[in-house]
Amino acid sequence: MASKIFQHTKKILLVLLIVGGSWLLGQWTIDPEIILVDGKTVRVIDGDSFKDGETEFRIYGIDAPEYRQSCRDAAGLNWSCGKSAREGLVAALRSDRFSCEVRARDKYGRAIVSCSSKNDDLGARLVEQGHALSSENFDRVIYGAEEAQAQQAKRGIWQGAFEKPSSWRADHPR
Repeated sequence: MASKIFQHTKKILLVLLIVGGSWLLGQWTIDPEIILVDGKTVRVIDGDSFKDGETEFRIYGIDAPEYRQSCRDAAGLNWSCGKSAREGLVAALRSDRFSCEVRARDKYGRAIVSCSSKNDDLGARLVEQGHALSSENFDRVIYGAEEAQAQQAKRGIWQGAFEKPSSWRADHPR
């Protein structure tokens, strides 16, 4: 009787070990930041860029806080606005099917892309949510109306004080 209980317990432990090991392997090997854009698997880098293999893409018309950048909230406390901007891009890409069109290449060789879904422009969404600033193109602000809405509602970076991402990059070169 004791050997039957031991054998049964041994089988249960083996099944639990296999299931638990499979779960751990999945957690270790699956990158939660991998998303499909244009049917391709991409990895989000920061709040305004992502990668497809070796090709890096930057979203046209926006400038998001850098991943390591901090901002201040309404109470004057630091918060990780760069990480929040990245999470905003991840959430946006997961919530809809975006298709991207290459508009140009920047000095780093990145493809500058405009991305849209049936109902949404990705850059506009990120600016409106306060995850990014609107960039200027010559004398026109790309997403000026969306930026004004975010600023008025105190969303994202507009909830307190922040340094422009371009200024932060100048002070913190790679």
